[in-house]
Amino acid sequence: MENIRCPYCNKSYYKEGLSTATAMYFQPIYKDGININPDKNIHTVECKCLNCGKGFKVINGIAEKVEM
Repeated sequence: MENIRCPYCNKSYYKEGLSTATAMYFQPIYKDGININPDKNIHTVECKCLNCGKGFKVINGIAEKVEM
């Protein structure tokens, strides 16, 4: 993941845990060298901030607070 920051303390110091993804197949279709049918699956990674200790999720590259 690229420069993900904890949504609680805004630090980029975390460890990754369980990751999941939906399981739909999207066949790549190219037009002029660009994939016009990209992967639309939802990719989720559970993370734990090593700065503040709180858990958060990264869904398709966007960090979100975990609601309890």
